[in-house]
Amino acid sequence: GERSMVVRFDSNIGPGLPWKFEPETSQIKLRNGETATVYYRVTNTSDREISAMATYNVTPDQAGIFFHKISCFCFNEQALGPGGSAELGVSFFVDPAIVRDPNLADVDTITLSYTFFRSDHPANAPTRVSRAPGATVN
Repeated sequence: GERSMVVRFDSNIGPGLPWKFEPETSQIKLRNGETATVYYRVTNTSDREISAMATYNVTPDQAGIFFHKISCFCFNEQALGPGGSAELGVSFFVDPAIVRDPNLADVDTITLSYTFFRSDHPANAPTRVSRAPGATVN
């Protein structure tokens, strides 16, 4: 039958990144297979331009394969000027096949969590170890 999911939105900032980052809505309910677009607001609170890249994580873990992002700010590096802010969108849907996964029979909430990490290299800052493509951060 027709199942709905509550999708919660979470936001985090990695060390050394002077940004504010939060979802414009904390959660939505949508039918499986229905596409939704939500926005996060990000603000650079420093006095210089900074670039950062977002990683994402879906919980519960088994739900990740059913969570499909059509477009996402996490696909590209984001640059913000001094004091600049932006609305960053993500469009997604939950695959209706999720209802056939016995591991997820009782799941009615999925959390989509993003963490922004600084991607520019300020003078004398240690170089960050790059992660393998597709790796997520818990």
